[in-house]
Amino acid sequence: MKLSETELQELAKQLHCPSGKDGIKVGEMMNFTNNNIINKTIHSLNLKKGEAVLEIGPGNGVHISELFKIIPDLNYTGIDISKTMISQAKKLNSGLKNVSFHLTDGKTIEFKANKFDKIFTVNTIYFWQNPQEYATEITRVLKPGGKLAIGFIPETTMQKIPFAKYGFTHYSISAVSALIESTGLKITSAVTATEIVMSNSGNEIEREFVIMTAEKLL
Repeated sequence: MKLSETELQELAKQLHCPSGKDGIKVGEMMNFTNNNIINKTIHSLNLKKGEAVLEIGPGNGVHISELFKIIPDLNYTGIDISKTMISQAKKLNSGLKNVSFHLTDGKTIEFKANKFDKIFTVNTIYFWQNPQEYATEITRVLKPGGKLAIGFIPETTMQKIPFAKYGFTHYSISAVSALIESTGLKITSAVTATEIVMSNSGNEIEREFVIMTAEKLL
């Protein structure tokens, strides 16, 4: 299915900040297209019982119940710029303990310094309004010795995705690494993999993705 340029722009807008009924549908689509990269990003953190975990951009949070089946004693916090996704995430995870969701402005992370043991985010870096300031915020709320994991699609693949020319900042692996290290974190790994997925525009595509991890030094 080939989308018009107007439809591509609207899709890009909804991927950035899902809203309304269309946003709910896009959130459900993202569950399928991002499931593999989300799981691998979470796995890279080596989560342990009792840890405080922050997810930036959980969408509708459908993956969180599966996470708690594996590690039931986490303290999970999710922040998102979309009121629609926050509402959906709260509804879909209402039965879970030690889980909270908060609306955020995408510029600041309104928690105290050194709060979280682990932080992860998948496919949000393209939308950070001021990447340097936001990366610094992430580092601020991460505990010394804590770990960050970022899942993203590198620019070599993003350039081939039709809607990604609207409102997406494209990043190379080296650019993300430089951004994260500029805040004082130490990159510990950058794993590249390839998968076949149904794209958000309805086409089956092969795409490369990267899971990058970093540590806040003691």
